[in-house]
Amino acid sequence: IDINGISHALGKCGHFVEYAVCLSDSDEISATFKSLLEKYEAILVCGDVHRFYDAMSQEYNISRKNSVFAWNDALCVVSATCDAAFLSETLIPAFNGHRKTCYATSVFRTIGKTEEQLRELLKDYVKNRNKISFKFITKPPECSVLIRYSNKTHKDTVAEILHNVGDLLKDCVYSYDDEIDLSTKVADLLIRQGKTLGVAESFTGGNIAASLVRTAGISQAFKEGIVCYSDHAKHNRLRVSQDILDHYGAVSDEVAYEMAANLLVDGQYDYVIATTGNAGPTSEKPNEVGICYIAIGDRNAVDVYKEHFEGDRETVISCGTQMALFYLYRKIRAASPQASAPVQEEISQQ
Repeated sequence: IDINGISHALGKCGHFVEYAVCLSDSDEISATFKSLLEKYEAILVCGDVHRFYDAMSQEYNISRKNSVFAWNDALCVVSATCDAAFLSETLIPAFNGHRKTCYATSVFRTIGKTEEQLRELLKDYVKNRNKISFKFITKPPECSVLIRYSNKTHKDTVAEILHNVGDLLKDCVYSYDDEIDLSTKVADLLIRQGKTLGVAESFTGGNIAASLVRTAGISQAFKEGIVCYSDHAKHNRLRVSQDILDHYGAVSDEVAYEMAANLLVDGQYDYVIATTGNAGPTSEKPNEVGICYIAIGDRNAVDVYKEHFEGDRETVISCGTQMALFYLYRKIRAASPQASAPVQEEISQQ
């Protein structure tokens, strides 16, 4: 069961998941269900529903035909699966019907900061909020901040909090629309601004290019994607100095810089991305697995960012792809006042 996915989908509709537990023993199921009934206004049971009904049969008179039922003041929904169709057609309508107060939710999609860092950043707003609640949904390197408020909360209060939170998160937020992913956001921004992009990838292995070309019309902006995986390719294709490769190693600030700078000169693009890193399971000494360098350049400067991603090979590659796209997104926004205007509009529309 994808708890994060369920929490995110429910959170957008104002239903915050406060507690999640995985059970297998029948005695645990019965005792836990009883405890949940006393604490929460709604309970979702998913997975092996036959074991749930078996565990409940002795103490509760629950029919196996009832997938949605009320017990005391709590609403209970039971389903073997919890896919998008079930969420939209059964679960959310049931929760909406049971709730006495209506809520709205605003979403801030951030990248590059952990939940703990975001909580610290927003601590003055998370605490002591009677009618406004915060929820953090993490899927590294992203963490979405969901802010829920009831229809009884004064509009000026909501507007002030959203504005202040938006200001605090301005360096790590990339979207206020939960339906648009980062690669689409970057592609649309490049196309809208009429800018060109070249990409040189090592540990990300073409993932950055692949994510961008999913957007229709990207050929107007994305001009070249090179996978320079070996030292030989970095030296011969991107003219990275052999002395730098020998002295610093392929996974280094210096190599990432030269990859980006030479691609920028050769291709004469408005922006470039270059990545080099250790995705694992082994690493090039002296670097650890997960150490990566991401270079973002334009015609004024090349900036190099050092990252350390936790997880398996696939996770490191995915995180590197997302962070590279985010750093490019942030650079484009910083270079153009017009690029930041839609961001402010999105906050005000919430």
